[in-house]
Amino acid sequence: MIIVNARFLTQRVTGVQRFAIEISKVLRVLNDKIVFVAPRNILDMDLAKQLDAITIGKNEGTIWEQVDLRYYLMSKGNPLLINFCNTGILFYNKQIVTIHDMSYKVNPKWFTRQFYLWYNYLIPHIATRSLKIFTVSNSSKKDIIKHLKVSPDKISVIYNSSNLNTNNTFESVNMEKYLLSVSSLDPRKNLNNLIRAFKEIDKDIRLIIVGLKKEKFTLNDDLTSGSHNIIIKNYVSDSELGALMKHAEAFVYLSFYEGFGLPPIEAMSIGCPVLVSDIPAHREICGNAALYANPNNVNDIKNKIISLLNDNALKNELVLAGERNIKRFNWFNSGQSVLKYINEVI
Repeated sequence: MIIVNARFLTQRVTGVQRFAIEISKVLRVLNDKIVFVAPRNILDMDLAKQLDAITIGKNEGTIWEQVDLRYYLMSKGNPLLINFCNTGILFYNKQIVTIHDMSYKVNPKWFTRQFYLWYNYLIPHIATRSLKIFTVSNSSKKDIIKHLKVSPDKISVIYNSSNLNTNNTFESVNMEKYLLSVSSLDPRKNLNNLIRAFKEIDKDIRLIIVGLKKEKFTLNDDLTSGSHNIIIKNYVSDSELGALMKHAEAFVYLSFYEGFGLPPIEAMSIGCPVLVSDIPAHREICGNAALYANPNNVNDIKNKIISLLNDNALKNELVLAGERNIKRFNWFNSGQSVLKYINEVI
């Protein structure tokens, strides 16, 4: 018996949940004997029905995961548990965990103290006890080995991909020129420097930032106050996201740290030129299909944005390179790899 921890069905979708959702869809096609188990507070009932998910327990969140899910597994004879979203059950040996990155170790200040302390306790325990670890890039694999002292043989890299609709025709922001950034609104995403650079650009253009606000969000309100050219959207559908990417002058993603960084790949799949921070994960995932900027250097960010806005040849070159690069990533292939590794540990 194989159980998937489907707690992600109760969470708003960011890159971590997107990985869980898309891999789970593939697993459902490849092996209909896999059981998806979730708390009762599911947000997307259509997706839950697609996965034929069952609900158990009375609790939610971490308590559900550590108590209700554990008791359910015990009642089923302790079967193999698959976790896709950075967490797992403490002191449960028969499980596979997915660790997307080591951001909590790279810079604890990006997170609340409560979150940091919990992850600093949880992650090493589940990594040590798990049968296998999935992660989303070789860059992230190196960080896991460095911080958790895990054997490289225990870790398998499973890439993300994009599933945005490239044929969407949604007309966004009345077709006015705009730059787009999509990320969780938290310090690691470096939105303050993006806004500083944007405000130094002497062009009639807007900046649209799409992202869910996190508990410890330090966007400098002084940077956005009084600026009608900066638009912050809390959440958009996949359809609207694809349209925003399709019509943007460029997609800008300047994180200080990433395990993978899904939005730039999504932008490439739509045919949008991409500017990213010069960090290891982006170099691995974007290759020569993106323009790179120093995330700590506002002047460099500004100059790279201006280059994209003024140089149509550069934009076209990046779009074509992006079309080639995106062929490396495929959800079905990733799902097949996950199932292969699952079968190896059963």
